[in-house]
Amino acid sequence: MDTDDLTEMAYETLVQAHAVCDVLRAEIGASAASFKTEDEFLRGTLEFLDGILADPEEYLESWNLLGNTNTQSFVLGIRVVRNHVSATLNTPAARRGKPPFENR
Repeated sequence: MDTDDLTEMAYETLVQAHAVCDVLRAEIGASAASFKTEDEFLRGTLEFLDGILADPEEYLESWNLLGNTNTQSFVLGIRVVRNHVSATLNTPAARRGKPPFENR
């Protein structure tokens, strides 16, 4: 799927990820192409974020960001994004809003 097809609530995941780290937003956004549906994308994003939370230093080091990033703040940001993704999955698709780029 394309990120332009995400509902408003799901697209907010990318906005929140960007607030944490540009690389995070880019990776989550690019991953959308690997999924057929929004719910699959959201479940995949949860797995991805859980992997980062399991070893945030490894993730930051893999992008050469460890020395320039406060790990504690990064982890808090990841948890905010993860909570939003979880809340989105628990919201019926019809209540998530329309894709923000629909009809443009």
